[in-house]
Amino acid sequence: MTRRVVLAGLSLAVSGCLSDPTPDSASASGLSVSAEQALLTELAWIAPDADKLRILTQSPGECLRSPTKSEDAYLVEVGRAAFSSPLLFGGQAARGGLSCASCHRDGHDNSAFFLAGLSGAPGTADVTSSLFSKVREDGVFNPVPIPSLVGIAGKDAFGAHAPAPSLHAFIASAVTDEFQGAPPPDIVLRGLEAYVAWLDPAACSGAAPRNVRRDMADVARALTAVGQALRRGDEAAADFLLVSAQSALGRIHERFAGPDLAPQREGLESLAGKLAAARSALSGDAISTANQIESAIAAMDLVLSDLNAHRRLSLYDIDRLEAALKTIGEVKE
Repeated sequence: MTRRVVLAGLSLAVSGCLSDPTPDSASASGLSVSAEQALLTELAWIAPDADKLRILTQSPGECLRSPTKSEDAYLVEVGRAAFSSPLLFGGQAARGGLSCASCHRDGHDNSAFFLAGLSGAPGTADVTSSLFSKVREDGVFNPVPIPSLVGIAGKDAFGAHAPAPSLHAFIASAVTDEFQGAPPPDIVLRGLEAYVAWLDPAACSGAAPRNVRRDMADVARALTAVGQALRRGDEAAADFLLVSAQSALGRIHERFAGPDLAPQREGLESLAGKLAAARSALSGDAISTANQIESAIAAMDLVLSDLNAHRRLSLYDIDRLEAALKTIGEVKE
């Protein structure tokens, strides 16, 4: 069975990734269904009393060292894309849009993370709850603080529950046991291990703004890694990276809500369509797939230019976002 078949059960179609969530699909996730979730999916797991405006417009900043060897650099890029992809997980977590980055913002902890039934105080999660997986259910509500992953590579054991002997084993268990995901290709697990291992406190550069340029740059990095995967003949990695890039485009699409931004959403949808075409070509002609990827990368500059020109009308703009949050009662007047 190819990875594409496994992913088919977890991933959304392009139209699903790039459309507004419906009440039916949202309720199926098991997460709270509310007006704020319809605005931005991420709001579903931000604590009620947290500074939502700050969280949605700033990130802690990525503490990622740059590998010197090409193999390490490739693995880090695979892991980096997977870290932010909800397609890594299964069940409720996947349907709700959660990823590693939801709990570990830029690899750090997340003091504002909160899900009823999973969290006690904000910034905690019960990793032995059946909410996301029956594998670790222990019948006890025992949330623990979400740790930072920055600088953990040198530890002797990993995880508070049934500590794993290696970072690789810890990540594999988190995906398949804690979040009931299908076992990902080994290259993806190796990539996640490499990404976390290269998170270094010495590389921290401080808080960074969350904007469309940064988010589109993440998509471009994933597509560059797809090209590397194709040259290596690694179809499983290429497929996972393409799905992750589609998901990232969906998160950008959410920020360009409203009738005045229909052309910008169409640009994102066209770009996602190119990625879907590349996925369709994967099992056949490698040259066709590579051409589709090159076409998508070439189109990104024009799409980004248009998105950036209209950013003040989008939910990337702090004033526009604040007004939207006030409308749904998430920021007080």
